Amino acid sequence: MKITDENNTSPVTTIVRHAIQPGKMVEFEAWSKRIRTACRTYTGYLGSEVIKPVDGQGTTVTSIFRFSCYATLEAWMQSGERQTLLGQTDEFSAGPLEVSQYESLEYMFPLNATTGKPPSREKMAAVTFAGLVAPVYFVPPLVIDYITQEPLLITVTSLAIITPLMVYAIMPILTRIARPWLNR
Repeated sequence: MKITDENNTSPVTTIVRHAIQPGKMVEFEAWSKRIRTACRTYTGYLGSEVIKPVDGQGTTVTSIFRFSCYATLEAWMQSGERQTLLGQTDEFSAGPLEVSQYESLEYMFPLNATTGKPPSREKMAAVTFAGLVAPVYFVPPLVIDYITQEPLLITVTSLAIITPLMVYAIMPILTRIARPWLNR
C-alpha cells in the first residue's frame, strides 16, 4: 500500500523485499550496512531491521525502515544518496526490489478484498492486543525462571521472543481467524 497523504504526520514503515542471487549474501550484507548507515543521517529516521532467510534457506531478504512521518520518508526516498545506493544493487540482486509503505501495523493485516484498504486502526489495535495477552503473560516468567533475573535482560529477552512470535505465528493465525470481522 502506497501512502499518498503528504500531510501524514504519523510514523511510516517501508518494507523492502530483496531477491538475492545465490552466493551473493555477503555482498548484500555489506550494501545493507551502507544503506542503513546512510539512513541514520536523515532527519526522522527511527530505525531499521533486516530479516534474513532462516538457516540460510531461501534468497529473499526483507528490510524494514521506519521514519517519523511521510515527509521525512519521502526526503530519504528521493535523495541522491539513496539513488546511488540503489544503483549498486545489480551486484547481488536477482530481481527488482519490492517496496511497500505503511502507516502503522497495516503490513500484518490483510487488505479488504473489496476496498483494498487495511482494517481500521481500532480493529488492528484490538487484534494486536488479543495477540499480545498470552505471550506478555507467559514469556517473562519463563525468562526469569530459565534465563535471567536481571530486569533489563528480562525485558530485552522477552521482547526478542515475543516479537518474532507475534510476527510469524500469532498475528498470521489471528488475522486469518478475525478476517471476516476485520473486513466488515
